[in-house]
Amino acid sequence: MSRIRTWLAVASTAAVLSGCAYSVNGTALPEAGPLPTVAPVTSSSADPGAAPRIAKQRTVAGVDPCGLLTADDLKPIGKLRKEPARKDDVIQESCQYVLDDGTSSGRSVVTALYQQYEQVRARQTKGREEVVDGHSAWLFCDLSGNEQACTATVAVNKNRSVLVAMTQQGGVADQVLASMQPLVKAALARMPLA
Repeated sequence: MSRIRTWLAVASTAAVLSGCAYSVNGTALPEAGPLPTVAPVTSSSADPGAAPRIAKQRTVAGVDPCGLLTADDLKPIGKLRKEPARKDDVIQESCQYVLDDGTSSGRSVVTALYQQYEQVRARQTKGREEVVDGHSAWLFCDLSGNEQACTATVAVNKNRSVLVAMTQQGGVADQVLASMQPLVKAALARMPLA
């Protein structure tokens, strides 16, 4: 459960999710310093003050967050330890995937049908924007003890985004983000067109 708490601390760095009520045990992590340089997800960074890019409007209506990733998508980073599980009690419209990556605690991946992209960008000021298949993606990482947590929030329409987050014991931000790249693209591709 500490993996999901770390992820939530990153996801809720400066504000509670709009329209969603939940509590996080413990205190929120401080904002991380600047992210290390990582190869772009698809293309170079966009102007963080500009409106998010949305190549194809997508809808969240009827989407199951546990259907955004498959065992095949996750296979390069680990085998599922158990079936993906909804975590609506932690964050609405979210799902947790726990993977066996050879470590005792494993690796956790979370997907969520998330809030407005601009809210995330304004809250996670130490993050950076990349473009994934024509969509703005806000990348943010934080280290808590030995656990690295990174999030990628992708604009899918004017009011919503899709979030992919990963935690890893002993992880390094640029390596975690690189591991997340195919997961972010897979989750985005499974979002139906509006």
